[in-house]
Amino acid sequence: MLISGQNSCISCLIHSFSKVKEIYIDIDKKHLFSKLIDQYKANNKTTYIKINDLKKRKGFNDIKSHDAIHIIRENYSPSSLGEITKNNNENSLIIIADQLTDQNNIGNIIRTALLMGADGLILPEHSSAQMTGTTSNTSSGAIEALKFHISKNLGRTLEQLKKESYWIYSLDMGGELLDTEFKIDKRAAIIVGNEGSGIRKNIIDKSDFIISIPQLKIMGVDSYNAANSIAIAAYHYRLNIK
Repeated sequence: MLISGQNSCISCLIHSFSKVKEIYIDIDKKHLFSKLIDQYKANNKTTYIKINDLKKRKGFNDIKSHDAIHIIRENYSPSSLGEITKNNNENSLIIIADQLTDQNNIGNIIRTALLMGADGLILPEHSSAQMTGTTSNTSSGAIEALKFHISKNLGRTLEQLKKESYWIYSLDMGGELLDTEFKIDKRAAIIVGNEGSGIRKNIIDKSDFIISIPQLKIMGVDSYNAANSIAIAAYHYRLNIK
């Protein structure tokens, strides 16, 4: 799998170096990355090359000329649910994206989840964005540091989370207002839904709480996007556990 761009590639080197197969660096920008390559003893994996020459190689035709570094790495591998829930701490946040297909939204959610201290992201097996080089770019490399689990049956996954003392919160415009009085439990899983249809009814029905983000009523603008909703809810969670 090909990932490109400074943030994505540096994150890959820092967090997933064992997964790196090949590194290609614009020879004119060698000075920007030489210390990092030396630090990770990656010279044997690194090729310095003119970007225009790299673009002529199979698999690199669509790279952007302004990206000075590109990495071929192993495909992203999902974690088991147990690897995400093994945190036995009193505080634990898990983000769940129900049938979210937009790469920009999923990338921003991954970045937010990581920076808000979430233990992982859960996605249903079907009708979800795939974890690709695009995800690396849209998450600004955060996918390298956040565990994700692919659930074959999200309903059963929620039941398992409840057994492990998680409370389930679904984001929906018809839910209880997430205001300063609302307290999110210290072990929480927050669900956000598809950009158009929202969270599936059978998933909402398994939730402990249905919550909505405060917003002004603006004609022609119906709601926050999925990534913004998760950012606000995750920040509310962080404030609750201080």
